[in-house]
Amino acid sequence: MPIIGITGGVATGKSCVSDLISSHFSDAVLFSADAECARLVRENSEVRDELQRTLGEEAFSSGGHLNRQYVRSCIFGSIDLKRRVEAIFHPRVRQAWRSLAERSREKSEWMFAEIPLLYETGGWNLLDRVVVVACSPQEQIRRMVASRGLSEGLSEQIRVAQMSLTEKCSQSDHIIWNDFSFSCLSRQVRLLCVWLRHRYS
Repeated sequence: MPIIGITGGVATGKSCVSDLISSHFSDAVLFSADAECARLVRENSEVRDELQRTLGEEAFSSGGHLNRQYVRSCIFGSIDLKRRVEAIFHPRVRQAWRSLAERSREKSEWMFAEIPLLYETGGWNLLDRVVVVACSPQEQIRRMVASRGLSEGLSEQIRVAQMSLTEKCSQSDHIIWNDFSFSCLSRQVRLLCVWLRHRYS
C-alpha cells in the first residue's frame, strides 16, 4: 500500500484534511509532524535542553511548558535561530516518520503523513503521492489572525518564510483548494480518497 504525504502552507487546513482522510481510511497509519514535535518537547529531555541552550531560559515557563509566543518571536526574528531550532527537530521528525513508513510498507498498510515542511526538508521523494492543501494568501493571514491571535504583520512574516504554495502545488500530485466551505473541502477529500482506493487497492 502507498505512503501518502500531506503538506501545504501555514493555516491552509492540512490537519483538517488529514482528519477527513482518516474518516475514509480507518485502517491507515497516520503521522503528524506537528504532533511529533509536541511529543518531543514534552518527553525528550535532550530536545528540551537543546531548546533552552539555543533560545535561553525563557523558552519554557516556570511550569515547564513551552513558551510558544517567545519561541515564535525568536525564530522569526533571526534566521540563524530559526535554522538552529529546525536542526533540533527536523532530523528527529524525519527519522520518526521514515521508520513508521518502513514498517507500513512491510505490513502493506496505508499510511498518511502530514508534514508541513515536506518539500523544505527533502522528504517528498520517499512518498508515493503528495497532496498539497492550499488556499489564498489572504485566507492564510485571516486564519492566523482569527485563530492564533497573531498580528497581520507577523502572520505575513510566517507565511513568506515558507516555500511558496505556488511552488509546492507545481510539484504535487494532488491539490486540495481550501478557500471555500467545509462541505466543499469534504467533497474534495472524498473524491481524492475514492481515487486513491481505485488506484492502489
